[in-house]
Amino acid sequence: MNRGLLVALVAAVIVLAVGVAGLAVYVWRFPPGSTATGGATAAPGQAAVEKAYYEMDKFVTNLADTDRLRYIQFSVALGLISESAKETAQEADPQVRDVVLSKVRVLTAKDLSGADGKERLAQAIKEGLDAILPGHVTRVYITDMVIQ
Repeated sequence: MNRGLLVALVAAVIVLAVGVAGLAVYVWRFPPGSTATGGATAAPGQAAVEKAYYEMDKFVTNLADTDRLRYIQFSVALGLISESAKETAQEADPQVRDVVLSKVRVLTAKDLSGADGKERLAQAIKEGLDAILPGHVTRVYITDMVIQ
């Protein structure tokens, strides 16, 4: 066998062994799900990881379109920071439903159309919910939406 090829092969095996050893040390030092790797808690400035979800009953309401009468049927699920936040949201269900409906009724079908429509709706609802459930809601999910 060519001496140059043998040296290159040995060097490749050594580099591979060092890489595997480094990966093993990293995994041993920072196990998956630890805060050092971002698994369990969020970094400052990022949304907290959801620990509970509260799926609400379907909503049906009219939209703010003036050219014709339009309705929207949609479902909302709230991503919450804890089980106690879920209990708080359930206890405040009438206020939560009122906020959701008041945020949707001012929108038109055009506001909700397109790729960003659901995201705009979720963001508007989250901003309203932050006033009555401060720090509890991490994200609003629109799980179903039909405009007629």
